[in-house]
Amino acid sequence: MSDGLDGSAVPLFEMESPDRLLLSTPLVTALGDAFRLFEKTGQDLNNFDVCVAERRKENGEDEDGVDTVGIAFSAKLPPGQKGLGNASRLGRSIMYIASRTTGEILREQGSR
Repeated sequence: MSDGLDGSAVPLFEMESPDRLLLSTPLVTALGDAFRLFEKTGQDLNNFDVCVAERRKENGEDEDGVDTVGIAFSAKLPPGQKGLGNASRLGRSIMYIASRTTGEILREQGSR
């Protein structure tokens, strides 16, 4: 059982009420860093949806086996267009993988 000191027992975010979201400090750090990296791509954020998800050891651990967070900037499809995967003319989707405990961006994964 975890003692919570490694960050695994602390939730990334909590809904305190329908109009209030509480974010963990490492998540805020990771979001800020991911946004700055995304800005450097020169793509328009308005053409993207942003999804934040915990990545457990089964599907996304870092090199030391620590749980990570995925911050995905997913390109939207133009109105009326259907597509599979990253088939959007509005941009190239990208995911940043961050440490759950520190918020440090560990790597990025891009789609073509």
